[in-house]
Amino acid sequence: MSRLLKLTLVASLFLAGCGETVVDDGAPPVAETEEGVGTSGFNELNLAAGTTVLYEVQVRSANACRPDVGAPWQREACARKISPTIPYRAEGMQCSSLAELKKIRQGTLDDMLEESADYQQGITLRYVKEKVGANMVWLMPLFPNNDTWSIPDPCDDLGSPYAVRDYLHAAGTLSRACIVQGRDEYSPEPCWGNEELDALLQQAHRRGLKVMLDLAFNHFGHNYLMYDYGEFTAVRERTGRGEDLNKLWDFAGTYEANLLRPEVLDTAKELEALAERNAVHRARLAALQRRCPSLSGDRLVRAYHMWREAFDFERERFDCEGYLEHNAPGFYLGSNSYDPASRAGDNFTNEWRDVKFLFHHEENVAHQWEFVRQREYLFRVMNYWVSRGVDGFRLDHTTDPQGGMGPNEWKYLVSKVDYYAWRRGQDRPIFLAEEFGDQMGMNQVVDVMTEGYLFDMCGRQGQTKDTRHVERAIDNMRRFNDHAFTMTTLETHDEHRLTDHTGFDVWTGAGFWGIGATTRSTPMLLMGQEFGEPWGLGFRRSDFLRGRFLGSGNDHPRGPALVDYYRAMIGGRLARENRALVSGSYAFLRSRWTGEADPRLFAQVKWSTDANVVFVFHNLWNQAVEQSYFIDDALASKLHLANGRLYRLVDVFSREQIGECRSGAQLKWDFYVSLSASTRAQWLRLESCD
Repeated sequence: MSRLLKLTLVASLFLAGCGETVVDDGAPPVAETEEGVGTSGFNELNLAAGTTVLYEVQVRSANACRPDVGAPWQREACARKISPTIPYRAEGMQCSSLAELKKIRQGTLDDMLEESADYQQGITLRYVKEKVGANMVWLMPLFPNNDTWSIPDPCDDLGSPYAVRDYLHAAGTLSRACIVQGRDEYSPEPCWGNEELDALLQQAHRRGLKVMLDLAFNHFGHNYLMYDYGEFTAVRERTGRGEDLNKLWDFAGTYEANLLRPEVLDTAKELEALAERNAVHRARLAALQRRCPSLSGDRLVRAYHMWREAFDFERERFDCEGYLEHNAPGFYLGSNSYDPASRAGDNFTNEWRDVKFLFHHEENVAHQWEFVRQREYLFRVMNYWVSRGVDGFRLDHTTDPQGGMGPNEWKYLVSKVDYYAWRRGQDRPIFLAEEFGDQMGMNQVVDVMTEGYLFDMCGRQGQTKDTRHVERAIDNMRRFNDHAFTMTTLETHDEHRLTDHTGFDVWTGAGFWGIGATTRSTPMLLMGQEFGEPWGLGFRRSDFLRGRFLGSGNDHPRGPALVDYYRAMIGGRLARENRALVSGSYAFLRSRWTGEADPRLFAQVKWSTDANVVFVFHNLWNQAVEQSYFIDDALASKLHLANGRLYRLVDVFSREQIGECRSGAQLKWDFYVSLSASTRAQWLRLESCD
């Protein structure tokens, strides 16, 4: 039995013991080869996603501040804060409040490493772990990005985070060390935040947190800055010696040791050392310098990476001062939307003016070289970050009919990243897909899907959100056939707050969020949600979490209590004694008087394969409710609820017994529930009184 198969089996048995319904996703077994493991089975469902709670952070906004906002101690701390000076570069736009924008002092990766566990002092890893209780931090794109063309908002110096210009470096503007040196990603000798990201990964892991990076792979931002590994086999080399590129699906057969612990070649000194010790690199660099004798420093490094990848037709037009779209246009989608670009400017465009679309048409066999080249580069991006300790990826807008990116390409990328993680002895990364085009296809590739809950559950103002509405939202998650988990949340980074146009206050919204936490899912919070931040802050606005600052008008007077409430729900979900909550097995309860759902009170029971049972009740609105439920014999059998046995109900949050011990027959006939108007949820674990 291969090591990967053993690890997968152990994980499955562990979760089965914890009450998770183990799902057979139909993937073929891992095949043995001389290398120890074959290529199949590497995108099997990662069950760890079912016990993950995400906390999403926009690094530059999370700990941003203004020296004129907040309590005196907050203003003083902001005035001392090491923060980047970010010029306003937007073209064709004017900001009506540029002076106000410039007052904001942006956050850095270092801010998240501070020891505070108080959100009013900062959004830190310690706070996320100890106060919120999440176990995976999702970092919105922290790479150098387009901040000039068609930015999301005129009064914005963040730019378009999803229009990335360099996927192999964290932005230098996120590093205190770079800020102190007066350098960043734009400097002639760039300064990046990779060391700070390494420090964040190390501290997160020490605290029991995982880290997820955010990627958008159907496009690059304008003027992509090409960096790459020092050592790997380029597609140009493979095609030059006549290799069958389809054999790259055989990860063991095409294994490269240089991909195991890769180093990015990003300085002229490193390039010179590489050329000095390796004749192939020396000859390639000499050819480039004959073409571009004036290049030096960082420009020479980036040109070398493009020259190494460029095919002959691209080298004929190689622009020594250009970017990837100029020097290797075959990476990008051509203007006919099916072939790759043949020259600079020959690109498909739509309303996304801040990006250029990559060529992903795998079915266009006439241009297999170009397709495989960009696919292998995208693999190297993910592989690099996993090798440094990243635990997962959120994949933005995964399938794209225009660019051609589809489930099969993602299956290759996910499987190959898994393979090299296995070779390093790492846990498999968690893959989360934002998916609009081919949900059923991507459902079989990734571990978590973002679609299928948000709008179903939340709705807008005027839509009746009663028990039947909630039940339909939960049942709709079943369309994924219990393969990928659904990300259950009432927010994503570019959507409205859960209180916007829904009729929810922050407590009602938290209650609806908690319903998702009782399902087979991957719950998620957006920074500030847990303390009632009403500001619609995401990637479309350069601003700060005003709810952190006393007297700002956005600070909720009961913010700390709201944080505690989210913490209680998360802790209850993740506790092993409540393992039924992460199971896919559930039933909705019906009133013993009417045989129907009580529209005011959502009621369900969850159970695991080892007879762990939790009853879940949610008071959907601010009202006092009481109801008696009936459990029929068929459901009682699934719960292992015996008529003559005595049981107690233990409150998951308070850990206290509710009422006296009662027989199974009594519970089946009259399961009475009473919640005050201020009680949004009650989760009751069934235990034996014997």
